[in-house]
Amino acid sequence: MKKVFLLSVLMLALVAGNAAAAIGWGGNVWPNSGAIVVPTGPINVYAQCWKGGVTDAAGQGAGIEAFCDMSADGGAVTTVPMTFQGDVGSNDEYTTQVPQGMLMGASYVEVHVKFHDLTDDTWYTDVKDQANTSPPQRYNVTNVLPVDVNVTFKLCMSGEPTSGAPCVIGSAAVIGAWNTGVSMTSLGGDLYEVVVTFPAGGNPYFEYKFKKDGCNSWEGASNRIVTLPTDGTTSVVLGIDSWNNLPIGCGVGEVLIGERTVCLQVCLDGIDNTGGVCAIGSVPQLSNWALACRPSRSSTSSRRTTAARGRARPTAPSSSTTPRPASRR
Repeated sequence: MKKVFLLSVLMLALVAGNAAAAIGWGGNVWPNSGAIVVPTGPINVYAQCWKGGVTDAAGQGAGIEAFCDMSADGGAVTTVPMTFQGDVGSNDEYTTQVPQGMLMGASYVEVHVKFHDLTDDTWYTDVKDQANTSPPQRYNVTNVLPVDVNVTFKLCMSGEPTSGAPCVIGSAAVIGAWNTGVSMTSLGGDLYEVVVTFPAGGNPYFEYKFKKDGCNSWEGASNRIVTLPTDGTTSVVLGIDSWNNLPIGCGVGEVLIGERTVCLQVCLDGIDNTGGVCAIGSVPQLSNWALACRPSRSSTSSRRTTAARGRARPTAPSSSTTPRPASRR
């Protein structure tokens, strides 16, 4: 009985110790620093935090509160409490608003989210945004669109298979506010298009990307950023995008009009190398990024390759970033 009692006390102590630990992480502030906002209404600000054994469970984690410092044009700082928004995985998300009155007449506003752990009276203040920018996050205030603007989006799937039409999706309400995208229409082959009207009085700044398979599968490319003109322009045709920023096909990309021989050289002076050197790349002549290639063994290593007529100019592979979750703006 004594051993059982001691074991129970030990387990209670471990649980209490875990709950009393400091907040382990805070971040994912949205909007990201640098976003352009308009003074037609308040700005919703979101942030998340995590504490082991506390925020993992459903509902608001006990003993945690959030605050947001905000100011306009570097003026007086106002601190407001943030409201628990819900669970995002193992994180707790909080939200507040920058009031419209603070935006009116300002050129920018700044916010700084802070999390307070009531169990040990510690603060987590280095709360970065989703682009990993340290606080304070700055939002630039701009004019609204004076007229409706018809924006044309075009997407070349560049050979990427899709089981249904792709869609455009983004931060503006007319393209789904990161929830429901706008389906695109095929122009033949892999080329798709849609025209979306951005209404007068709206924010000229927005971010977007694409989903395929009937608007179900996200691409891995970073958000594309657009700021529409506020000079009365009524129509904007964006440049043709490609799925995951692949080299554009669809008969619209730049192509070579004749064969070109390219000499690639690398100096290995002072570099220990016993296996030779090879060149790889995004075209068949450079093995399509395959690992196996024929090395050159000259003292100043070089390799010649001939690019075929009509092939799109090779580009370096783009880096992939995890798309923002569909549940968040």
